[in-house]
Amino acid sequence: MSILDHFPYEVHPRPRNSQVEALVQIEKHDQTLLELPQGEGKTDVAVTFLRAGRAAGEKRQFYIMPSKTQVQQVANKFPEFKVAYGRHEHQCLYYGPEHPFRADEIPCLLLADCPHRVDQETGETYDPDEKDRCPYYQQKYEAKLPDGRPVTGTDAFYLFTHLFSKEFQPAERLVIDEAHRIAEIFRNALSYEISDYHLYRAIDLLNEIDAEEQAKQLERFAKRMIVLAKRRRLRSKVLLDNEELIELINVLADVDGNKLKSKVSEAIRQGLIDKLEQREVLKKIETLIYDLRRYILSLEYSMPTEKHKALNYTYAYYEEMVPEGKKVQYKLVINSYYVAPLVQKLLPRKMLAMSGTIGNPEYFGYETGIKAPFYALKSDFPASHTLICLPSDVADLSFGRRSRQDLNKTFRRIIRASKRFANRGHRSLIVVQSNEEREKVMRFSEEEGLNAISYGNGVHAKEVLERFKGGEGDALLGTMVHYGEGVDLPDGLAEVIFFLRPGYPSPFDPQAQFEAQRFPEGHKYALWKWRAMIQCLQVRSRIMRSKKAKGVTFYMSQQFKSLLYHALPEELKEAYDRVRGKTFDECVQEAEKLLD
Repeated sequence: MSILDHFPYEVHPRPRNSQVEALVQIEKHDQTLLELPQGEGKTDVAVTFLRAGRAAGEKRQFYIMPSKTQVQQVANKFPEFKVAYGRHEHQCLYYGPEHPFRADEIPCLLLADCPHRVDQETGETYDPDEKDRCPYYQQKYEAKLPDGRPVTGTDAFYLFTHLFSKEFQPAERLVIDEAHRIAEIFRNALSYEISDYHLYRAIDLLNEIDAEEQAKQLERFAKRMIVLAKRRRLRSKVLLDNEELIELINVLADVDGNKLKSKVSEAIRQGLIDKLEQREVLKKIETLIYDLRRYILSLEYSMPTEKHKALNYTYAYYEEMVPEGKKVQYKLVINSYYVAPLVQKLLPRKMLAMSGTIGNPEYFGYETGIKAPFYALKSDFPASHTLICLPSDVADLSFGRRSRQDLNKTFRRIIRASKRFANRGHRSLIVVQSNEEREKVMRFSEEEGLNAISYGNGVHAKEVLERFKGGEGDALLGTMVHYGEGVDLPDGLAEVIFFLRPGYPSPFDPQAQFEAQRFPEGHKYALWKWRAMIQCLQVRSRIMRSKKAKGVTFYMSQQFKSLLYHALPEELKEAYDRVRGKTFDECVQEAEKLLD
């Protein structure tokens, strides 16, 4: 039986040529790395791969991707999947509907009396009379059932359940969608922030429940962290050296996690702690109790050894005084970096990793640990439907060459062009790199009269995206993190994209400092360039979701000149060549002709 026999013909009468080509290659290998352009049906390829495994008797299959929205789209299209999200995507029921906290905001493991918790062995709630079941533990229980149904979930869910939990048996077959993001997601999930505010709140609570020994241990750590932060310049995020790391490790090693857990658990049982009012500090204590060993290991991995270079990096910084509206003055940040071995550890024998933007498989393999036969398939998207504009008269917006005037001038050019397109019925997506840039564009938009919408001040990016999809606003504005990837604006919801500048790191960024120490000069710049090229392609594909779509992308810095053309697949270079050398105003005119 061919793998094509398992294609979802109930959804599409026949597979596309690119899907057939992809599945033929997948069938030849246990593990495959596939670059399949946006709009070419990656989900159908993934479902075919998993159905073939199910037909072969495999019962533990996972299809993972970065966000809940993407997971839900797959589940809606294919009801055969069970759904699994990370804690942060679920509401906690413990405190009642009047306190709608997310599951990752509450000290779940310390709340042993929760009636909603689902026993992972029996599937029953801890209180047999409780009908409302914890959504996180319920989906976790269902995901483990060997009923043959595949699980579609977030990358974070798969990481924590298969790396740190012994409840799950290893997967037999795995699909990783948007695989170019897996390293970034694992790094974020395995990194920690420790602040003076939360440490001293924990110390106060421990003193209140007569856990003075544990309070003193935490206070020694807090004082050492503050000393290390003060050695740096104000707000300067400089990496800790080996001696400073050893100081922290020695202090943390004195903290007895088991005694700390015992003291806090007993205080909760005796009613000495208000579980609602002190929820936030209890959550921080819970994290310390259960992650103490990982804290120490992460600090140890921040130091090079005779066998290997540093695998993590750690930095501390401080504000001269507590910023208005905030509570933190001193902070220690422990970042996981070299996650490739962890990714490799979680890969089963049968694996398919997919993305529309893989680029150089060598750099991809270094970042992610995924090294498999690589196939890059061409898109049959018509180049005549799009323009890829790098205007000849835009400024170089790199840190060392741009002026404040260059940046502000570029903002206003983008805003005025967006307003011009809006007057002709074409909406825009504006993507910047930093929150500071986003706030400036928003302020200038108000001055110029552009109806732009964005997030901030308690309004979430997802909420604003849905409002834009519903017809609000002439321009959607956000950073690369929020709107540059994982966002779909099909069916003409936006036809113009302005991408301010590539995401080369600031020289003051701690990860850039770490990579400068870790890699030779040439390797470092090649890695940064590869990441920037991936961003170029990801941003463009936000609106180009089908062969019928039309759209234009403007790249607004001369920095793109050294990488954009090389990043484009051959079939799209014609869309670049048609406006090569034209000024910004000329590109706008060409875009109007295409879209009108």
